[in-house]
Amino acid sequence: MMSQRSEDLLSSFFVRCSDVGLDCGHIIFGINEDNVMKNAISHMCEYHAIDPKEMTTCMKLKIWENIHLYRDYLHSEILRQLSDVSEWLLPVI
Repeated sequence: MMSQRSEDLLSSFFVRCSDVGLDCGHIIFGINEDNVMKNAISHMCEYHAIDPKEMTTCMKLKIWENIHLYRDYLHSEILRQLSDVSEWLLPVI
């Protein structure tokens, strides 16, 4: 049985700072998309000196477009790394 902590992680959302155009390896997590957005804005303010009041709609949209469910990300990574997996195993992954 999966621990509560790993289940929480799998059901969390995230955005990579680099996916929104910043030269940064930070990954921002949250329990939902709104929480990720709040955490991303906080990160950008603290680490990149971007004033939240000066964030454009385009910048916020770029964050929203790059928020992913962690479970979906892991699933796609497994499929990408195991691209030679037999078709009969794919429903299991």
